[in-house]
Amino acid sequence: MPNRSIPPYRNLQQRLLVFLLIGLSLGSSCHAAMLEGQVVGILSGDRITLRPADGIYREIKLSGIRIPTRDKNMKKIAQRHLNMLLAGRFVSVEYNTLSARGVILGTVLHGGSDMALRMLSDGLAVTTNHPRLQPSRLRRYEQAEATARARGLGFWQKLR
Repeated sequence: MPNRSIPPYRNLQQRLLVFLLIGLSLGSSCHAAMLEGQVVGILSGDRITLRPADGIYREIKLSGIRIPTRDKNMKKIAQRHLNMLLAGRFVSVEYNTLSARGVILGTVLHGGSDMALRMLSDGLAVTTNHPRLQPSRLRRYEQAEATARARGLGFWQKLR
């Protein structure tokens, strides 16, 4: 009677397929991870240093915004404003993206308010489109930026 065992390479292929499918399902998940901690540093107008309960400091980039680099004063103004809003405060960070450098790209919430949206509303940031940014959030960000621009707030007062 011939040996009808499964060839070893076929078993390996099946295992690889299972791992690939699991990886794809995790990668396409809409569920964001949550991190909570104290803001212990303001690195720029869109980056903070967070100290969560585990004590491991993490760099967080506010998702969906960037600070214009035309003028060094603009960068300093945005950094001071974010410092006023968040320094020493406890925040929640909703994220699903980690950069190659280990920077967490996420939505920073303080008192239930989205800090990127606040920076846009105050005219101290501009919207950037990131592939993982929810379309509804992107629309809110674009609307906040347009309103700040129309009212001449923050950076936009210099451009009027």
